[in-house]
Amino acid sequence: MNRMPTGAPPKPPRFDTAAEWLHALGDVPPERIIFHPLPGTATEADLLHFVERDKLCELIDGTLVEKPVGYLESFIAGIIITHLNQFVIPRGLGIVTGEAGMMRLLGGRVRIPDAAFVSFDRLPGRMVPTEPVPSLAPDLAVEVLSETNTPAEMGQKLREYFESGTRLAWVVDPVSRSVAVYHAPDSPVQTALESDVLGGEMVLPGFTLAVAALFHGVPRA
Repeated sequence: MNRMPTGAPPKPPRFDTAAEWLHALGDVPPERIIFHPLPGTATEADLLHFVERDKLCELIDGTLVEKPVGYLESFIAGIIITHLNQFVIPRGLGIVTGEAGMMRLLGGRVRIPDAAFVSFDRLPGRMVPTEPVPSLAPDLAVEVLSETNTPAEMGQKLREYFESGTRLAWVVDPVSRSVAVYHAPDSPVQTALESDVLGGEMVLPGFTLAVAALFHGVPRA
């Protein structure tokens, strides 16, 4: 079961220095931090306003942080989403979302995995949520690394996913053409290379996806 937040959102933490504040955001580059509204004051309504303007952001303790996306990252995520849907839909297993699928995790932070699978067993009435930001954690979370993603940022995301109930996570690295497979946030249980095959494991038993398929036609760095 998900342990989702209830009641009023937590108050943003206070920091003595800008360095502490940036570190709390995952050491993201300052150019990804939105200053209107001021950091620490942003709400989910502000988040949705930016999304309506085709600017994807995540909400971290009252601060909007732009989610880095690009053509290559979207291409890779699209391949994963296609393969997941081809397996999930005929079996009636759940729903698959893409890079605009916002989720409110435990603690109130809003994250946007590049691709995600949520089992119908997690959804009330086995129905697709209609609210813009459901309190929900994916069974499978997929993040495709962009140039400005930092190790601290990805570590934070993985902790939040697993603390909220995620059971499997893939972090795709287009540079090394590999996928780090996580069962917990600390360290990957496997780094799958192009010669390897990803499996759905306990989340999607029987699902397989060749890592090479994610990079077909993509020039090597």
